[in-house]
Amino acid sequence: MKEIESILKTIEGYLISIERDTVNGWYFMKVGIPKSWVFNENNEIGLEILSENEAGKLLKIFPKKTSVVIDDLILFVGIIINTNETIANKEREFAAQMEEFKKNLEKKASEFYKELDELKDSSFKKVNDRFITELNKEEPKVRKPRKPRTPKAVVSGDTTTNTQSVEKISDLPK
Repeated sequence: MKEIESILKTIEGYLISIERDTVNGWYFMKVGIPKSWVFNENNEIGLEILSENEAGKLLKIFPKKTSVVIDDLILFVGIIINTNETIANKEREFAAQMEEFKKNLEKKASEFYKELDELKDSSFKKVNDRFITELNKEEPKVRKPRKPRTPKAVVSGDTTTNTQSVEKISDLPK
């Protein structure tokens, strides 16, 4: 591969043309980049958007000073490409991590709701089973032992003297 081919290989797929500005005596490039890519000019190299559509942007990259040569323009385009590819890789990594987080969160939520449903069902079932068991359980009736009968005393009183007399029930007239 010849030297110029190897230099242009780094921007292959983006380079549209290299042209010479005969009035100023320097080269400028036209490159096509995706619409979402970021770029910026500096004190040495300028950028101009020639056209833009849904597919991408057509940029004109030109030197601002006579000391900038075509090699510098090619390196600048390479920087734009590398920067945006790095950004795209980071976005893909982040999207993959977010997808993984989402799956883990959905899994945890599913496990939580499953456990919660089981807890609701089993708790009520256990309480209900215990309640039914207690209802159906026949406790032997325990009677209190009988106390021997004791004669009852009748209290009668005189309201004028506040005296009371106790008589046995057996002594009362029948």
